[in-house]
Amino acid sequence: MSYEQFILTVNSSSIVILTLLTFILLIATRFRGKNSYAAAIIIIPTIPVYLYNMSRMLEWHGLSLALFPLAFSVNTTLMPLLWLFAKRNLDANFRFRPIHILHFLPMVASLALCLSVGITEWQKNIVYEMSGDDAMFGDINSAIVLLQVIGYFTSIFVFIHRQKKRIKDSESDAEWIQAEWIVTFMRLFAVLFTVVMTCYMIWPRTDAWLIQILNVIAMSYLVYNSIAHPVLPALSKTEQNVVDFAEPANLGPTAIDVEQMREICEKATEYLKTTKAYLRPDINLALFAKEVGIPQRTLSKSINGYLHRNFFEFINEMRVEEAKHQLLHLDALDYNVDSVYAECGFRSRSTFFLVFKKTTGKTPATWLAETKKV
Repeated sequence: MSYEQFILTVNSSSIVILTLLTFILLIATRFRGKNSYAAAIIIIPTIPVYLYNMSRMLEWHGLSLALFPLAFSVNTTLMPLLWLFAKRNLDANFRFRPIHILHFLPMVASLALCLSVGITEWQKNIVYEMSGDDAMFGDINSAIVLLQVIGYFTSIFVFIHRQKKRIKDSESDAEWIQAEWIVTFMRLFAVLFTVVMTCYMIWPRTDAWLIQILNVIAMSYLVYNSIAHPVLPALSKTEQNVVDFAEPANLGPTAIDVEQMREICEKATEYLKTTKAYLRPDINLALFAKEVGIPQRTLSKSINGYLHRNFFEFINEMRVEEAKHQLLHLDALDYNVDSVYAECGFRSRSTFFLVFKKTTGKTPATWLAETKKV
């Protein structure tokens, strides 16, 4: 197989796989919801570029010229789309506003630059690219993408760090567990981009095949997790009000010693065991602090400082113990995990599986089978 045939094979295969992944995602999400938005990430920054690479290799000059402006502009939408995806999934209050269109100015500028020079320059650029190097458009495009990668990934990871603490402290464990894969996805993409940019610096022509292969890997992970981790229902107004007004944000740190933390944790544990409040899917730190009569920040400091875990790890341990009890008392023939997770305080089957495996190291079915053997 020649190098040109290899590039053609990689690009054509990538187009087919990414198109298929897009249809799978849209059908699975029923063309709506936060995760269906991932379809834009899969197809907009990629397909026009790969079609351009193919047409150039096959010497389909008419198609190459038609795709040229798109190929050197739509790939600058990838990082803004990733940023918006993180915002939409991790910030319940985020709404797309007209000002967010500014994130797509690099695409508009790149498109305007291509259109301003005319078809003759496009033809020269295509011929020069066929010689194995990038011309002016390729260099400018690469510089824009590199700056976007540095700027947007920095912004994304800072945002994720802040949201992680907020979600774990004030919402529900399900919200973070269901979205935790997004952090892994962003890290995966950052690593892949580092590999791509490093290889591009060494040999520019790797942009015709390497990024396609790595993109298929990343998008496959994106589609699988978008389907496996459906977006959960938002908190009710009552729950939101409790979260928003449970404790003033400007309170300073509360000084408490180890003995006080121990007493607070014992009180919290006793309350949970007595009322079985941990079985309620709506339980969160603010609501629980109000019920037990302990300031939210003091309760959080005590659980973290004395038990060395956050509030929802504390709650989930009790939920998993309850799940174990229920699993052991189910008739083996009638075993159905769907009859267990809701009664143990989990909002979804997938969250239950994730928490159970994280706590015990095994899936519910594996744990049950091994325990019954013993």
